[in-house]
Amino acid sequence: MAMNAREKWLAGGVGVLAALFVGNTMFSSIQSGFDAKKEQIDSLTKKKEEQSLQLTATRVARLKLNKLLPKSLPRLEESATQDYKKWLISLGDDAKLIDTTTVSTGDTSEKDGSFHSYRFKVTGIGTIENATQLLYGFYSKGYLHRITQFQMRPIQNTAEPDQMNISLDCEVLALGIAKDKQEPPKNDANKLAKSLDEYKQTILGRNIFAPTNTPPALEPRKSVEAKIGLRLEHTVEAKEVDPNQRVSFQLLGEVPKGLLIDKDTGKLSWSSNEEGQYKVDVQATDNGIPRKSSQQSLTINVKPLPPTPPAPIQFDVASQAMVTAFLVGSKGPEAWINSKTESKLYKLAKGDQLKLGGVTGVVKDVGANYVEMETEGRVWLIGMDETLADAYSRSKTD
Repeated sequence: MAMNAREKWLAGGVGVLAALFVGNTMFSSIQSGFDAKKEQIDSLTKKKEEQSLQLTATRVARLKLNKLLPKSLPRLEESATQDYKKWLISLGDDAKLIDTTTVSTGDTSEKDGSFHSYRFKVTGIGTIENATQLLYGFYSKGYLHRITQFQMRPIQNTAEPDQMNISLDCEVLALGIAKDKQEPPKNDANKLAKSLDEYKQTILGRNIFAPTNTPPALEPRKSVEAKIGLRLEHTVEAKEVDPNQRVSFQLLGEVPKGLLIDKDTGKLSWSSNEEGQYKVDVQATDNGIPRKSSQQSLTINVKPLPPTPPAPIQFDVASQAMVTAFLVGSKGPEAWINSKTESKLYKLAKGDQLKLGGVTGVVKDVGANYVEMETEGRVWLIGMDETLADAYSRSKTD
């Protein structure tokens, strides 16, 4: 049966709808396939990018490890511990610690073998200055190490001022890629912003364990007298009010040639052959924390020696000896001289030698009331009851 026009239009519409439905279904199926492929491509691309990033990170990490390798301890445990303990001992010695000891306090290893960690403790006795130098030396070294604990405990009733028990705990790494034995790193680790002197200047001014240090007390100006050719006898006095501190002395600027000072006692040592004034600056420094100094200006006045005083008059036995008699003896005429001090009688004849006290001579002749003497070509006479000393003195002026 033939369809009428209305039925034809209706059938055509149904066909169009059926075609649209089939087309839409086919398009959705195709679109879903494209979307699945795109997601797969995106996933693979992301995975590739992640793998690329991981490779890059691995390369960067390897570069970093290679850069850190010279700072590592050797891979072998025996070499690692020996090398680091030896360096720790030298670190304590450089810091001038007293009774430095170094012990190992444990070690750990990473499961994947990437590194090995060692722990050590350094102990000793010193001041804040020694502690500052110890820390500076530690951070100057390029090892892969860090301080885990640092302690300072004051020691009471010691002969040395400001002494403390100092202990430093640290951890250091040995990388798994390190050599069995290798050279230690250099001292310049680039971790410090200032020099050792700058750190000391900052830290030592903050002594938290003792009162503020007082500088030695010196007179601001003083004059000292010395004599030409004689050794200078002067000791610079420095009063130190802080307990258990020592004072050392030194000369500042230009000093006269040969002038020295004992650094422990302050005693000056010098002699000058020229008269004049010489100015000297002396500095006294204590060993407190921080060290404090005082200065003194000395004027050394070098003067000539005083005139030599006359020699004291000594007693002359000739002043108590005199002629008491003129006789003729076995050798001819004789003069008898009695020395009261010696209780002795001298019997002189021509040609006899005489030495009595300060008088010497030869008898040239003996007269009836005189004796003729000769001393060094000079002829002089002695009369009765005249002392030898008076007659001898008179002959020097005649």
